[in-house]
Amino acid sequence: MRRVAFIALVGVGFLIAATPEERFNSIIDRYSAVTTLKASFNQQVCSKADGTCQMLRGSFLYASPDNFRLEVSLPQEQLVVYNGEKTWIYLPTANQAIQLNPGPEQEIFLFLGQLKDYSKTYTVNLSQTETWLQARFTAKPDVQAFLKEFVLLIDSAVNDIAGIKIENSATEITFLLEDLVHGVKTTPEQFTFTPPEGVTVIKDIGSGYE
Repeated sequence: MRRVAFIALVGVGFLIAATPEERFNSIIDRYSAVTTLKASFNQQVCSKADGTCQMLRGSFLYASPDNFRLEVSLPQEQLVVYNGEKTWIYLPTANQAIQLNPGPEQEIFLFLGQLKDYSKTYTVNLSQTETWLQARFTAKPDVQAFLKEFVLLIDSAVNDIAGIKIENSATEITFLLEDLVHGVKTTPEQFTFTPPEGVTVIKDIGSGYE
């Protein structure tokens, strides 16, 4: 019994002593192999101009390499799906569906795909806060990337991904995940959308809407 207890204590000591680099590398190793994931999410979008923030809550589904589905429950119901070619935003209360071409707006929800072979595209700097290990990914100057910079948030208590944060001159967006489940079964239908009859469809043509 003493030997088992000693081994357990050594294991705990190793986790406590793990460096930020070791914790970051363990996350990269784990998520490089993830092909599907589901989770609950909280998204906070803050305006730097007026200091206001909007909160969204719901469920998130991801399938490698470039499929995602957001079912927003608060503050009002909406559905966002992306299949690598088109994004649909369905607003049932407004009876509208918006079709978008691919762009940087989708990339925040596809960040898991950036972790595999990340060093080809990004350099990473690590910093520790009371809550998170923050890994700041910065695109290399000679590489094309929609996300020029983002911060991967790692929960130090459980050594797992907590979410992602991005910002520009106007806004700061924090996308937090809870109850992560890997390896869930998905179907192509979950990432496609057909507007219900009678819904007004707005199409993005690259320079505004039509």
